[in-house]
Amino acid sequence: MVLDEPKDTDEKFEMEGVTFLVEKGLLEQSGGITIDLPSGYPGYGFSIKPVKPLWDDSGSSGCGDCSC
Repeated sequence: MVLDEPKDTDEKFEMEGVTFLVEKGLLEQSGGITIDLPSGYPGYGFSIKPVKPLWDDSGSSGCGDCSC
């Protein structure tokens, strides 16, 4: 995860005043994402989880270039 500017290859999501950019290819590979903002946000972090796992049972990433 990095701070970035929107690109044509990104999907943009906004939640609780926070903007998330997800590369369209990764979004398609993941089957979508869920974003969990715990109560008390901001300041307490958040988690982003794919609908479909991006790794296999061996624990290795399915993303190839570690851009997940």
